[in-house]
Amino acid sequence: MLINPEVFDLGNKIRAVYVPVEGFKTSLITISLLVPRENNLAENIILPRYLTYCSEKYPLPTDLSARCESLYGTVISGSVARKGESSRVELSATCIDNRFAFDGEDIAGSVLELMLELLFNPLASDGRLSEEPFRLQQRLAVERIESEANDKRLYALTRMTEIMCENEVFGISREEILEALKNTDEASAYAAWKTLLKTATVQINLIGSFDKEKSLSLIKEKFSTVEREPAENNTLFVEKAEDVTEVCEEMEINQSKLVLGYRSGMADRNDRMYARQVFTDVFGGGPYSRLFMNVREKLSLCYYCSARLYREKGLVVIQSGIEKDNKQKVLDEIEKQLEIMRENKFEEADFIASKTAICDSLRGVFDSPEGIDAYLNTKIDENIIPMDEVIKNYEAVTREEVAECAAEISLDTVYMLAGKEDGSDE
Repeated sequence: MLINPEVFDLGNKIRAVYVPVEGFKTSLITISLLVPRENNLAENIILPRYLTYCSEKYPLPTDLSARCESLYGTVISGSVARKGESSRVELSATCIDNRFAFDGEDIAGSVLELMLELLFNPLASDGRLSEEPFRLQQRLAVERIESEANDKRLYALTRMTEIMCENEVFGISREEILEALKNTDEASAYAAWKTLLKTATVQINLIGSFDKEKSLSLIKEKFSTVEREPAENNTLFVEKAEDVTEVCEEMEINQSKLVLGYRSGMADRNDRMYARQVFTDVFGGGPYSRLFMNVREKLSLCYYCSARLYREKGLVVIQSGIEKDNKQKVLDEIEKQLEIMRENKFEEADFIASKTAICDSLRGVFDSPEGIDAYLNTKIDENIIPMDEVIKNYEAVTREEVAECAAEISLDTVYMLAGKEDGSDE
């Protein structure tokens, strides 16, 4: 099932995206706000959870919970994600689809009103957010980031990107974020909320049964109260690595983590994006990939080995779990497989399997409201191309294009999180 969303440009970098599907039991609303990552980074981590915890109308979490229960058990949440060198602040709600409500009640419309109420009317006074709920969300944000060290695979990936992009916004370190979180306060968070409404690129996803005209009118009415000055969201792309940085750190773990960071050659996020995605997938994406079949299966040099394209930053990252004594063997074999890609000597069956897997995955986007929402959120600051056209673009990628993309990547950073004797893994 391929559905083309209806996109409504409301001006000043605000748009609504309506996906009128009737095959699901739930409807989903997400308000996404995109801002430069370096601006109010700590505050924008706290804000989405604060805004979905309490508000001026619902000062206690029990008040908000009671309102959600009255809306057939609506579930709301807040989160923040990195998109290139921007932060995407999200408020989401999942509710029963209007088709299942009693007496023709417009549940989706009521939930949209609630979400806009939470966004535009936080619990605050005298230019400050309320102290108790703010301190709670501040503490929880610090704890979440500190707990990431328990996931050694994620920790190693984070350390590699910090080192590789040390002087770039993308590489703002975990320690810098924690320090900023601990030093922020209710006044700076309130100011950041006002800045968010004023400067963000905004997209509101409406997935399910909605009164389209009523929803658009409500969104326009709310944002008409804000003096808008949308900021530009830009990301620095470094096309080629100047040299290779190698860093090895130790931790008491059994399985060492080896992470390689490559510059992909991309000048921007749309630079041969389809061919680069297919290259990354054939190289290290699925069970048919060169890295999986050779480094892991054939040679048994690692527990896992995969590659991923970070399109929004132009990076290709390889992650692997290895015995530390096998480091050089793994590096040599990865380079050997990359050379096979560059010389266009990869298997035709693997090339076909990769494109098939990518296209099947895209077709599966419309299998759930959550899948549709996740896909649309990645397009917040770009045109939404019809899915059938996207699939055709992947199907049109040639072997020669894949080999050319392989030839353009250059190794920038080698990071090793090495295990100590008698260490315990994740």
